Amino acid sequence: MHAQRVIMIGYHKPDIEIMDPDNAVFDAISSLLSEGRSSRLYRALVRDKQVAVQAEGFPGLPGVKYPGLFLFYVVTAPGKTNDAAEKAIREEINRLISEKVSVEELDGVKKRARANMLRGLENNAGMAMGLGQTQGLTGDWRNVFKRLENLNAVTAEDVQRVAKATFRDPNKTVALIEPQEEATKAGESK
Repeated sequence: MHAQRVIMIGYHKPDIEIMDPDNAVFDAISSLLSEGRSSRLYRALVRDKQVAVQAEGFPGLPGVKYPGLFLFYVVTAPGKTNDAAEKAIREEINRLISEKVSVEELDGVKKRARANMLRGLENNAGMAMGLGQTQGLTGDWRNVFKRLENLNAVTAEDVQRVAKATFRDPNKTVALIEPQEEATKAGESK
């Protein structure tokens, strides 16, 4: 049995500060890159380039209350390398930095956020979890609605600005999982 290749790229980001509109920008970037089969990472890495079987980016490792990481997580496709997956992620990050997100993509992010919030509040358990989590993270359960307001205010310029400030090489940590036989061969060739 062989280990599956995995690459994780983490970029340092600040803690959750509900009044800071950039938190909503991180949420928008996460949705744009990772939410569903129409997301940028799925289309580029899984469907088109076929370098991954799973690709996601999210702003909460190990959590959001304190400073942490915006993490890109890719399970590399069989027969492909982590280097190829990292190159494909970098291309998508560069796209965020150099090209403005389309109005349609940003509208989709906002619609999904509204739908997700409503779904989360449609029953007692979901309501208790969502409101309780927001109370614990921010000190006020009403911020669950402020978070949606902040996301609705996100612009294409905001996405580009935050991507440019965050997704820089000096702010990056990369972790790889390689199959043992390849890791052994790489160690022997040094």
